[in-house]
This record gives sequence, structure tokens and C-alpha cells, in this order.
Amino acid sequence: MKIFLIGMPGSGKTTIASKLAKHIGYTYVDLDGMIERDAHMFIEEIFERYGEKKFRQLETEAILQLPEGNLVVACGGGVVTVKENKDLMDGIKFYLDTDIEVIRKRLESDYQRPLLKQTTLEQLFDERYFKYQDFADAVISNNYDVETTVKVIENYLKHEVNS
Repeated sequence: MKIFLIGMPGSGKTTIASKLAKHIGYTYVDLDGMIERDAHMFIEEIFERYGEKKFRQLETEAILQLPEGNLVVACGGGVVTVKENKDLMDGIKFYLDTDIEVIRKRLESDYQRPLLKQTTLEQLFDERYFKYQDFADAVISNNYDVETTVKVIENYLKHEVNS
């Protein structure tokens, strides 16, 4: 089974995916990391050289190239901007719903995301919120600590498997 984590930049997808994969014995995959490895350049360089449209193509290709097996996939924040990705993401999709203020605080100490150089966090949230909702099989709050969020997802998965 594949588990996909979607949400805003800074919502905790990478951290939660890594921890969840360890907890449940799945393989952790960072979609942005796959793209960087295959393109031999950082996400920021791809955006600067080729633009967002090309990056989104690479993102869709990376989804298609995911290996078989039990995976927890941390998706890029904009994966929901390409409608066809929803059908390609064969598995359970969790939207990590995180308050804007929590995200802002997390991003203070993080690298500057390419799209956040051109737009505000609020604009990005407004553009994507309903897309996240549309893609998601379940919405999980990630305003708290990592362990709590991982437990909530694990409980959801146990319930799904047993029903």
C-alpha cells in the first residue's frame, strides 16, 4: 500500500512521512528528493531555469516512477495543482492540515521555497486549500507534536484495514 502526505510547504510532510514509515515498517520516499536526484539539480534550480510548469511535469513523472511496495510518500506542496496527479497517486492520501501561523513559524528556520519568493503563504493557502481537500482521503491536523500526528494516522490506517 502507498500512503501519500500532502499539504502546504512547512506543514510537516517530510518529518511525518519519515517518522510514520519507521513506525509502520514502510519505505520512506521524498518526492522532491526523487526529482532532485533524477534531474541532478535542486528544486530551486529547476524553478529558476525551467519554471514551475516543467517542475510539475517532473513531479508527475516521479509519481509514475514510484517503486512498488509499501511506501510513505512525502509529496511537494504543489502536487495538488495538477489534477491528474490525484488518480496517479494510488493509495491513501492524507492532507496534513496545519494552521498558517504554525507553518509560518516552521518556515522561519527553513530554506526559502521557490514559490514563496513570488507569493505569500496566505495566497498559496487560498489557491490550494480546496485542492488539498479534494485530493485527500483523510484530513489530519498537524498543529501539534510529530508523535501525536503519527499516532492519529496509524489509528486511521488500523481502522481502514479492519473495516
